[in-house]
Amino acid sequence: MTLKSKHLSPFLLIFILLFSACGTSQKGRSKRPDARVVPIAINIQSGNNHDLNFVNMDYYRLQVLDQLDNFLNVDLDLVEADENPEVVLDLNIDNFVLWPKSERISRRTLRRVIQVGNDSAGKPIYQTIVASVDIINVERRSNARFTTTLTFKGADPKTYKQSFYSNFNYANTYVDNIQGDPRAVDPSLYSMRSMGMEPVEIDFLLNLSRRDMLPRLSYQFRSYYK
Repeated sequence: MTLKSKHLSPFLLIFILLFSACGTSQKGRSKRPDARVVPIAINIQSGNNHDLNFVNMDYYRLQVLDQLDNFLNVDLDLVEADENPEVVLDLNIDNFVLWPKSERISRRTLRRVIQVGNDSAGKPIYQTIVASVDIINVERRSNARFTTTLTFKGADPKTYKQSFYSNFNYANTYVDNIQGDPRAVDPSLYSMRSMGMEPVEIDFLLNLSRRDMLPRLSYQFRSYYK
């Protein structure tokens, strides 16, 4: 029996669309036309690091794969280590340190002269308006060492070993606690009202990985699969 969409509730239609999208995503990333599929195993070791306990390593592995798969003439297909991969990436994450957040608050008084009307002679009348705001600066530092071994098992075997030490510093400035006449606040400061979403452990790890390690490994892939 075929159900026409006009007989389905909006919630059921949304569910069907989401289910279809999930099914499509499970089939893997779209392949390049006529590109050779290269199976790759990515083995990640993180040791006993407290900060990395909050990181989904399966998601991190997929992000690494996506970075390596960019601009290649082949399609990388993620497999397990016992499934005869053509390429093996052994990645050890050592000394991942996420430093405590630093937050500095400074109170600033803002003044602005505005026209509030005209006198009986038609001359403008000005008034100084005042407001005070908190300028909040948030910073957080991170660093890690990545030890990599990249092994190509193709017709021309090759092994690339390299360690990378990376630093990534997050910084954000925003405005809060506006008191007084809001017209005294420069409009550009209102764009800084929201502190935004602060990065979490996976965000720091990905930014550290993209600093040096992933560009270098990506270059090795592009050189090998010319």
